[in-house]
Amino acid sequence: MIIDNTSYKLTKDNYKAVECEKTQIVIGNTNNRDMRHVIGWLHRYNGIYKKTAAFTIDKEGNVFKHFEPKYYTRYFNNLVLDKKTIVILIENEGWLLKNGENNEFITWVGYIYNQANPIEKKWRGYDHWVPYTEKQFESVTNLVKILCEEFDIPMTAIGHNTKVDNIADFSGVVYKSNLDRHFTDISPAWDFEGFKNKLELK
Repeated sequence: MIIDNTSYKLTKDNYKAVECEKTQIVIGNTNNRDMRHVIGWLHRYNGIYKKTAAFTIDKEGNVFKHFEPKYYTRYFNNLVLDKKTIVILIENEGWLLKNGENNEFITWVGYIYNQANPIEKKWRGYDHWVPYTEKQFESVTNLVKILCEEFDIPMTAIGHNTKVDNIADFSGVVYKSNLDRHFTDISPAWDFEGFKNKLELK
């Protein structure tokens, strides 16, 4: 698997260079397009911003490593959780609003969405979702397998995106939306059962 270590590399102002034992992988969304989330990380608070993730997978399935996953950030602002997790973000805008007047879909930041047909499912207050790509699904699966082997994390995943009590104690792969009912990533557009089956296939 090709992992790009240089294109969107973060500085030491964007993570804590302290090695930690990892027991969990958390998958979420960038909630933006064109890798703009990384540009935001590098410019917020004069570049000293630590709510970042170790990896991003773009819509073409390209994998970008932003820093060594043995380190940690303040992504959840919960020191115990931050130290034990490796965060992977999938490039995806998340939920969409439909403009009934012209049948256009609008992202949460106000961009007109004109790509693949949205997935329609009512969940957490929204009805339409940006699809994930097949290339993303394949890259997420491969990257997670690599990380599970490297960090001795159980190769097992939660099979849905709803909140799970005491999820911080789970060893394996979870979704950001498993942690809190206010998170909308990852969305119902993801193939939860397919990912779980592919990851746990012996």
